[in-house]
Amino acid sequence: MAVMRQSRPGRISGGRSSAWLPALVALLSLLMLPWGRTDRSLLEFDGKLLVLSQAPGLGVLLLAGLAVLVVASLLHLPLVQRGYALVGLGSAGFLAGVGWLVTTGVPFGVGALLALSALLVLIGVGLSESGIIQNDPFVTSSILISSLFVLLFIVYPLFTVLRESIWIKGVFTLSKVQSVLGSPLFISIENPYTPQSEQFRVALTTLALGLVGAVLAARGGLRAGRVFAGLGAGLVLGWIVGAGIYGGGALPTSLYLALIVAPITTGLGLVFALLEQRSRAGWVRRSLAIVSLLPLITPPFVFAFALIYWLGRSGIITGDLLGLKSNFLFGINGVAIAQIFAFTPVAFLILRGSVQGLNPAFEEASATLRAQPWPTFQRITWPLLRPGLAAAFLLTIIESLADFGNPMLLGGDRNFLATEVFLALTGRYDPNEAAVYGTVLLGLVLVVFALQRLWLGNTSFVTVTGKPGGGNFSPLPLWLERTLQTVLALWGLAVVLLYFSIFYGSFVQIWGINNSFTFKHYQDLTNLGLPVLLKTAQLAFISAIIATLVGFLIAYLVSRQQFFGRGLLEVGSMLSFATPGTVMGVAYILAFNTGPWLLTGTGIIIVLALVFRNMPAAIRGVISGLSQIDKSLEEASTLLRAPSSTTLRRVLLPLLIPQLLAGMVFSFVRGMTAISQIIFLISPGNALATVLLLRWIEQGDLGRGAAMATVMIFGLLAVILLLFAVSRCFGRGTSLDAAV
Repeated sequence: MAVMRQSRPGRISGGRSSAWLPALVALLSLLMLPWGRTDRSLLEFDGKLLVLSQAPGLGVLLLAGLAVLVVASLLHLPLVQRGYALVGLGSAGFLAGVGWLVTTGVPFGVGALLALSALLVLIGVGLSESGIIQNDPFVTSSILISSLFVLLFIVYPLFTVLRESIWIKGVFTLSKVQSVLGSPLFISIENPYTPQSEQFRVALTTLALGLVGAVLAARGGLRAGRVFAGLGAGLVLGWIVGAGIYGGGALPTSLYLALIVAPITTGLGLVFALLEQRSRAGWVRRSLAIVSLLPLITPPFVFAFALIYWLGRSGIITGDLLGLKSNFLFGINGVAIAQIFAFTPVAFLILRGSVQGLNPAFEEASATLRAQPWPTFQRITWPLLRPGLAAAFLLTIIESLADFGNPMLLGGDRNFLATEVFLALTGRYDPNEAAVYGTVLLGLVLVVFALQRLWLGNTSFVTVTGKPGGGNFSPLPLWLERTLQTVLALWGLAVVLLYFSIFYGSFVQIWGINNSFTFKHYQDLTNLGLPVLLKTAQLAFISAIIATLVGFLIAYLVSRQQFFGRGLLEVGSMLSFATPGTVMGVAYILAFNTGPWLLTGTGIIIVLALVFRNMPAAIRGVISGLSQIDKSLEEASTLLRAPSSTTLRRVLLPLLIPQLLAGMVFSFVRGMTAISQIIFLISPGNALATVLLLRWIEQGDLGRGAAMATVMIFGLLAVILLLFAVSRCFGRGTSLDAAV
């Protein structure tokens, strides 16, 4: 609830302003801390780097303006006049400081960071006191700072990727786009060394699936628009399937892979969600509780690593049981299997909420009208599940396209978009080519978003109305439940075997060659991997705290405050979650590698990348918690003349501790297991555990890699169990589902 100020210029005195503290911080920062840097270290302190030494004119201007603001904030001036003075002088100082950094290209120092942030707070106080924005100073300043962070660390890097793909050496050109899109690495259909024509096979597959799409669309009515839409969708899917099977290149391979993985993972997720809600067997729920933890505690490419033990050239099944030296695992087959194991739990976590949110009264009404179970599912349950299915399908497509570790380990001779981004930047040293690949990835995600919105349309899916409801979900038919339980049992057996292979592989000399027992890999891990693990935990913990606090603040602003641009702030803050991690990694390299925002080569850029990658999880969790807290509590605090900062700290924060703990642990675990984004950002002294693990596996050091994976999995599992113990101390349950 915003407090509106009624004031007239020159009539009402505002008392002592809250602007004196940020003005004093800015003043001391300019006098005592370095304005710029000469290297990548933010801890570089030198008297020659003070603003009066580096930029005397700018320093005199800023110090004079801040001195005036400090004096004005301590005097009893008219409220509106003082507000306009704060806005005017603060804006002038902020723009002058940023303008100097941008035009000179000098990397910002600690003094510039603190001074410019304090100036932004001063602008917020002024906007509030002048009445331009009808909120208290804390809320207004928070809106400005949050918006700046979103613009600088999410929107600006993505804009840089788009710019670098068409702006080369200061000239606008499409030559790089044309060369990349025309490269065999991107699309390759015809193979001159084979007797058959791949183009003919692709065309035949495209035409066949196009006709199938038109026929299926015609079953709903012979309307031209519907038939043409079905034909078009069939032609697109046909080309993806044909080019993925008979052709090559990063685009068709990645699309074909996503087309395999997304439906299977979404279907399995729906199976598990239905079993959890409607199964008669108690062991099902206990098993699914374990399944829901898998994506949290496991690095995304560990399943690929485990599959090598079973289906590799010296694997248990292929080598020991069948006596084969097959490359079946290396290519689309292996990557698809690994991604299905990795992303099905994510789809399950999304769909379990949709299944649990169904109203059983609808199904009971259908049964009362003597409808059979299948028509009931087709006409009532299925339409209500569409939002959850669309969200799960979308997320698994994004995860598949952005996945980096599994294609690197199992890709074989196939090209993938995510790996080509990495190879273009680190192998071919061509940032413009990497930007083009990143732009293609981002464009594909936006297309999938548009298709999701088109499928859902403007249909309402509300089932919770606030009115009393009753009834129980009808159990699954016995034959169906037995079938789904068999699927779950097979899935669980495969997962147990995969995890066991990692654990077992950490205690043998050389997998498949010398299986004698040894502790050597753990001894090596103590010397080589433990410092990296501790460094990873340190960076992940720092990023988790910042992501949780920033997410808490943004969630409060977008759910409890009304201001211009609220929707843009919400969309912008969630944009990094929808953007493939590979794209964000390239974006950070391109945006923060030179000029005033130079951060590459430091641990700070890794922390920032993890913060803004995992922050949406904290936002979603806090918004969910705020929806359960009555606004009358905040209104009562406001009536007692408490500012928003006090209400936030003393009313909302204690009530949201479970959600904040869940968001922090989720951010920490995701920071420990991240790979696709931070692999671009590591530097000497800032190596991370997942990158080291991937490097060991690529080099064939499977035992050492298995030891690292085992320590990470059990360590992260202990962290999650500790969360539940802490949550019980607060007397409230904490669920990680809202943060996934």
